[in-house]
Amino acid sequence: MGKRDRRRKRQKAKQQSTNTGVPATPERVLYPSAAEPLIELLFNDGITDEAKALCRAYWEFTQPGTWARNVAEVGPTTFVSQTVRSACQVSLLTVVCPECTAPVTVANRSEMTATRLWNDDFPREPISARAPCRGCRESAQAEAAAAAALEKQRAAAAKEKKIENASRWLANSLHTDEAPSYPTPRQALALISLADILTSSDQEAFGPPRTLKYTITGSTSGDHDLFRGMYQEHWLAATLPASLDAFSYDDDGEATGMYVNAVSWTFPRWLGPTTREAATAAREQLGDYLAEHADEVTEIVQTLEAEMAVSYLNGLLTDKYGETSIPEHRLPDAYDHALKALRNGYALEQVIAVAWSAAASSVAWGQRTPGLKPGAVASASVTNLERRIGFAKDRPVPHYDLPNSVPRPAMYGTAIRFLTERKKADDALARFKVLHQRVNSREALELDHDLADLADSAWRKFDTQKWLKDLVEGRKEQDDTPVVTFASVAPTGDLAIRTTTERQMRNEVGGMTEGLPLDGTVTLDALVPVFVDHKTHKPNPVATRMIELLGGGFGIVNGTVVFFQTPKNGRVPQDLDDEHQELIRAAHEVAKATAGTSDG
Repeated sequence: MGKRDRRRKRQKAKQQSTNTGVPATPERVLYPSAAEPLIELLFNDGITDEAKALCRAYWEFTQPGTWARNVAEVGPTTFVSQTVRSACQVSLLTVVCPECTAPVTVANRSEMTATRLWNDDFPREPISARAPCRGCRESAQAEAAAAAALEKQRAAAAKEKKIENASRWLANSLHTDEAPSYPTPRQALALISLADILTSSDQEAFGPPRTLKYTITGSTSGDHDLFRGMYQEHWLAATLPASLDAFSYDDDGEATGMYVNAVSWTFPRWLGPTTREAATAAREQLGDYLAEHADEVTEIVQTLEAEMAVSYLNGLLTDKYGETSIPEHRLPDAYDHALKALRNGYALEQVIAVAWSAAASSVAWGQRTPGLKPGAVASASVTNLERRIGFAKDRPVPHYDLPNSVPRPAMYGTAIRFLTERKKADDALARFKVLHQRVNSREALELDHDLADLADSAWRKFDTQKWLKDLVEGRKEQDDTPVVTFASVAPTGDLAIRTTTERQMRNEVGGMTEGLPLDGTVTLDALVPVFVDHKTHKPNPVATRMIELLGGGFGIVNGTVVFFQTPKNGRVPQDLDDEHQELIRAAHEVAKATAGTSDG
């Protein structure tokens, strides 16, 4: 509001008051005199005559700068101060507001003194005050408050729009389409690491990456590339918690970009309806994929170990010996030397030992040689690393543990576990193949035993019709079937060797079963459920893999599956002997490690 508008409103209010016949001011009290007034005492409405008298005595003066009475002469100080503040105010007739040109008002002597005009030079002619009057200040404050409130409202609306757009961005990311292709083996290892972290910590999201004290790939830039690439390939989804600052926006508040290090991450829902299920599915799918790239995983481990060895050497130089770090142009050489050693059969712990020796000898050389340039010792340590690796090629090298001060990428542990499990699976598969060949090459059973078993199989064949009739009539059939030792594999993957009757063995699989010849192992058969209810009979990937290993071709099986021994030329269930039990256990060990993959 401008000063002219405020002056017009006051004049209009004064005119309206005059038109109604009500005097604007009942009485005018002017000081020092009515002939030459400098201030006017204005009483508030509804005050008593005693208060008016006190105000007159308080404000009276004859010469500017000197009051007619001290406050103590007027009355008790506190009482006088409270009465004056509530009953009246003074208008400085010759001091006008620079905004509205109305006389400035003060409420007490302290405010009068604060004007710096209460002296012999009190203006006799109108002058502009240094600051606006109380009315203009209050009006300006009100306008500023209204503008601030409007701006706050606009900011809240803009923030709400940003929240809506960012939330839509995150929802689209979480429910994105299926990934068009598999990631690289290195990316797959990193994704499995994330899946392990989410499931082991029972968290819904990972990150944001910028808040972490460790890395996934070995460097923050590598992690940035990982999250960006896997987001674009639909293997990772951005999710909460995330701040609005994690996104960039256009002028209309639409989200146009995302800072990958500022948002949290999870697995998209095309992998599974919950975080745990999606992470588990990602781990299984990518684990099967990595099984076909074991050699590349080995190379990845070696590159990570080479990076850790160089980091260890750098740390020795800077932290322990107070030398400068390895010159940037020598870092690739140090990495290549460490990687070459690892590829030639050195263990990481041995490379660490050689790096320690290289650093110590280089520092000793530097202490014996004055006048070296900065970085000479660090550069010499790289040269010594190469020499000592070659020197120790045909000599025993000690193993030094990598200190905890050297950071280990999360994917390194994942890769080591994968290779360990892969070796275990390969060893189990090799052992299974030896046993399988031994069982299949056993001498044939005598023909009369085979013929007797074939003849006997007629009356021992499971009578499905009789079993259904007895079930309908509620008649419990006497179990006179022979006792047999067999192996059962539950959908959970657990293996058990049991000895029960043949009927109880069939009942363990289900009421309706089907014998499954294992053509690759002529002395073994399996029983699988015939009418599969997927709620009752859950998928059994371990048994499926065991059937595949033993030479069956049934495909995916559900529910509990049993394996039993048979004569070479018959189907009659027989006890599993020690050799066949050992074969079953070996197949189970391989299946547990490689369920869902092929042995190639």
